[in-house]
Amino acid sequence: MRRLVSAFAVAIVLLLLALPAAAQDDDPQVCDWYWDYKFNSSGAWEYWCWHPQLGWWYSESEDGKRKSVSR
Repeated sequence: MRRLVSAFAVAIVLLLLALPAAAQDDDPQVCDWYWDYKFNSSGAWEYWCWHPQLGWWYSESEDGKRKSVSR
């Protein structure tokens, strides 16, 4: 009985880990922190997104008040 419960728990965890990966396949947009100079002349980490089909980059200042979209 313990093995059955353990196997079930492992299956649930694996399913939960696979769901975000499946969602990423639907939306190929990639967002991450990159070092850039758009909002800080001396350079800083900035949040950028890129969508390969649309071909645009989106960036936002760290405080979220200033945004930039490039096509």
